Amino acid sequence: MAGGSLALGGCVGLHPDPAISPGLTVGADSQDRVVYVPPGPQENSTAEAIIRGFVRANASSGEGITVARSYLTRTLAASWNPDARIDVVSTTDGELRQVKPGVFELTSTLLGQVGDDGRYVPATVGKTSTLRLEVTSEGGQWRISSLPEGVGRWLSRGAFNQLMSAVPLHYASLADPDVLIPDVRWFVSDQLASRLTRAQLGPIPSYLVGAVRTDLANLHLVVDAVPVRAGVASVDFAAARVSPDPRARRGMWGQLVATLTAAPNVSAVDVTVEGAALDVDGVSPPVARSSELGFRESVDPIVTQPLLRVGQGVYSVDPARFGQPGLDLVVEQSPVFPPITEQFTDLALAATGKELAAVAQGELARFRASEVASVPNFGTHLTGPAYDQRGWLFVGGRAGEKAETGAIWAVDTGVWPPTAAGGQARRISVPWLADRRPVAVAISADGARAAVVSTDAEDAHVRLDVVGVVRDEAGAPTGLSAMPIRLAPSLQRIRDVVWIDSTELAVLAATTAKDPVVPQLVTLGQQVQALPEVADARHISTLGGERRLVVTAPDGVFLRAGGTWQRVGVGEDIVVAGR
Repeated sequence: MAGGSLALGGCVGLHPDPAISPGLTVGADSQDRVVYVPPGPQENSTAEAIIRGFVRANASSGEGITVARSYLTRTLAASWNPDARIDVVSTTDGELRQVKPGVFELTSTLLGQVGDDGRYVPATVGKTSTLRLEVTSEGGQWRISSLPEGVGRWLSRGAFNQLMSAVPLHYASLADPDVLIPDVRWFVSDQLASRLTRAQLGPIPSYLVGAVRTDLANLHLVVDAVPVRAGVASVDFAAARVSPDPRARRGMWGQLVATLTAAPNVSAVDVTVEGAALDVDGVSPPVARSSELGFRESVDPIVTQPLLRVGQGVYSVDPARFGQPGLDLVVEQSPVFPPITEQFTDLALAATGKELAAVAQGELARFRASEVASVPNFGTHLTGPAYDQRGWLFVGGRAGEKAETGAIWAVDTGVWPPTAAGGQARRISVPWLADRRPVAVAISADGARAAVVSTDAEDAHVRLDVVGVVRDEAGAPTGLSAMPIRLAPSLQRIRDVVWIDSTELAVLAATTAKDPVVPQLVTLGQQVQALPEVADARHISTLGGERRLVVTAPDGVFLRAGGTWQRVGVGEDIVVAGR
């Protein structure tokens, strides 16, 4: 899926430093990239020059890594793994100081770390990284004999941007086995097909356990490399663990095609088992698209028109009319739902367009064409509701006798009225939320993931988590995965969240404690971009993609218009189906 690495513009960055921009856009032509081959050690160089030279050289790949090894002793060069943990720092040109004979330290502000699994984890504000090196004389020349344990590379933000690419791996949804769910990782851009394959053979990410499956875990390559010839990546597995099940074989191939074709030099994938063709009925290698194997990398778009709220009425509006003259004429139509009094806020529209939900002072109400009914009392301090495309309505809040426990509930909207058997709110399992308070909940279009904004018990320390939605065999949600992944940890005062697409969200948040709350774009790869402010923004949604964001504020509704916001001439809110 070429859209997995998102080029969000010059202000995009890996949090918390907004100056870092993404690496090579996935799908771009890597042949135009300048290959940097650093200089090797010079004869009779000082220990300081050897250290500086190594730090510069380790920001390279391919032949450059061979040069980087030449700064190390023969023993260390043989054991150093440049693909181990990567520390991303603000600069590698800081003060180099000798702490004792033969031992030097180079310290810089830590921006984040990339583990050997490709996961980028932003650092907390103010954290530092210290590169502690020992040098010794080998053959009459200074060489580095010791590096910090577990560190592969120590990269400046600029070197990181040049060297690394954000690429999605793929897993099959358990709720809809034909839909592939992306998980964004960061990889050195050379030998990308090999790196992606090795990562794809790993376990399911912890934040998606119970929501997705993989047919590739624990498989082994015959040779630990994936050659690419004439655009075809050839993946050859050892036979021992390859399943004979046709469904599993189709899944293996589908995941690999979706993932490897994100590499700039891969247009198709061939899969073999110790040189013999992987037999999948109806499939002729090489395969260029996962759809040839029956998979989809996105769900069908919702065709239901959004609603414009004007006073107590909600009106169906062609989204092409937003921002155009004459929008106020919609109030001449008949409202599509019963009147919604002003105490009901945070409106949500089902994907079918047949139902609307809203909250008011701990009450969750469901509106239909001529009826309105409240879900029987189940919690307090409710978040705005969110529909998935399977007919389930999600809402967060507080539970328990003293309303001190964070919780999330799901409502089966196939049951009407809500007081009928099966229409009650069902509390789903979210143990990690027990000591926190939900602020906002959003469900991805594929229904496999939730974005949850929460605070601690004192309504402080806000965080944005993405987590898998666990369902039973009938598709009913039963819980969220046990270990969420935290995105953009430095953002403050997060108010609302919406999924823009399968790898990107938009939030209302402040960059620092002193900054105003503004719309922000956040990707699963931890790229963050702040957009222009809308004063006192309370709600964010999208009419489709990041270019059509919608923000609601006391002064009205605003649409994104390039680098600014355009106020809609009428209405207090826009309600988009399935958001």
